Amino acid sequence: MSSEEPPELLSCDQCGNLAVGTGSITCCETTMTPAEPVDAVAKPDLEALLRDVFQMSDTELEVCLCVMEGGTMTVKELAERIDYDRSVISRHLNHLAELGVVEKQRRLIEQGGHVYVYQPVPPETVHERLTAAFVTWVHGATEKIGTLRQEKVASIADIDDEPAWTLFRED
Repeated sequence: MSSEEPPELLSCDQCGNLAVGTGSITCCETTMTPAEPVDAVAKPDLEALLRDVFQMSDTELEVCLCVMEGGTMTVKELAERIDYDRSVISRHLNHLAELGVVEKQRRLIEQGGHVYVYQPVPPETVHERLTAAFVTWVHGATEKIGTLRQEKVASIADIDDEPAWTLFRED
């Protein structure tokens, strides 16, 4: 996706499929049209987005920003700068490395053994990686919503004496 053109939510007029993207996207051999915005859902702030999509806590964001500003460092060095236990910092750094926000490298120590160092990734790389991960998340979320819609339609079509969707229970 181009960083100059923001992605938009598109809908297929034929089958109702949804897509997020830029430019011309087709479905059912027709160009998808922009979906109507829904005011009932608020746009997320950055903290909510990081928490809900990437499972990144406020503490993890603080650890991330410290590495981004401080450069390459070990867990011990980072623990000396911020007031968190080494195990907490290590867990957050490993998650940040999985997300591709920091890089984790193993370095051998002259006296024997090894230590992991964490270094910042260029901001444009972070943006690309988080955007790609977000698009993957949106794709999965859209599939889940599609499954819900399909299950509801299937339950309506399968009419019998037992309702497939119970809204209220009678005791």
